[in-house]
Amino acid sequence: MSLLSSVFFHKYFSFLSGDSINYKHDNQKFSTKDRDNDRHKNSCANVYKGGWWYNACHDSNLNGVYHGGPHESLADGVNWKSFRGHKESLDTTEMKIRPKSIRKKINS
Repeated sequence: MSLLSSVFFHKYFSFLSGDSINYKHDNQKFSTKDRDNDRHKNSCANVYKGGWWYNACHDSNLNGVYHGGPHESLADGVNWKSFRGHKESLDTTEMKIRPKSIRKKINS
């Protein structure tokens, strides 16, 4: 499978931290600096310096710039708005990705 020609969509399933998904990230295509798939007039990946499942633009971005903690720039760090806000880069994050078929087994 070639990742360069594949399209990936995003669907949140569960969380341990505050809920920063209400910005409607579900079913968004992944955006990068060279592939603007978000719904904002500008490229969210360029503005916020990282690829993500942006809508217009985000309340979470785990692929932003690591600023080493609190920072002055707005929302371009590794952030989760409802947890530490847009002006603090998180030290550690974890994303677990699994096939859709596993979710069906869990729910049945």
